[in-house]
Amino acid sequence: MWSSIFRRKWTTVDFVLIVVTAALYAVALLMLAQIKLIPSVPIRPANALQPVFGILFGIPGCIGLAFGNMVSDLFQGSAAPHILIAGLISNFLGGFIPLIAVSHPALKTTRSYIQYYIFVVVISSAVVACTILLNVALGFTPMEIAAMFVPTVFLNQAIATAVLGPILLKLLFPFVKRAGLYRGRAYDSVSLLPTRGQLQ
Repeated sequence: MWSSIFRRKWTTVDFVLIVVTAALYAVALLMLAQIKLIPSVPIRPANALQPVFGILFGIPGCIGLAFGNMVSDLFQGSAAPHILIAGLISNFLGGFIPLIAVSHPALKTTRSYIQYYIFVVVISSAVVACTILLNVALGFTPMEIAAMFVPTVFLNQAIATAVLGPILLKLLFPFVKRAGLYRGRAYDSVSLLPTRGQLQ
């Protein structure tokens, strides 16, 4: 089921996808960084790109998300090593969990919709939010501060992926497929069950 993700031979296109997705994600994060729900509480609509890049572009997309977030952090002055490492991990997982959990990249089945809202909107958002606990474990962030940030990060992630993610997947998947850039898991466009090697 996942052979197209982990066993496929990488080409130059895969490395180009890493660079392109990293650049797009970094630009989106930087351009939308000032959008705030209320003063001092920013929202991050660019987070919706995490499941989109992960599901459509596979491992290259996940790596691009990780490095794109790192570039954004550096440009915004967040160059502390523990912040960069937590960002790398959380943004990679923000793409990787949807990649392995959602069975249809355009959410054309009931099953894929359920998977998306359970594993992406809820579970992936919780995992991304809780990566700040790594900094707590390493002694860089007090638990009191982390406890304040975890709910905000979770809501930012959950709202963006719930509202914008499905729209972007439905719009972008046909173009990505036609261009031969799809690197996600194999799927069956008719059956509810994913199939092996359909998009080799």
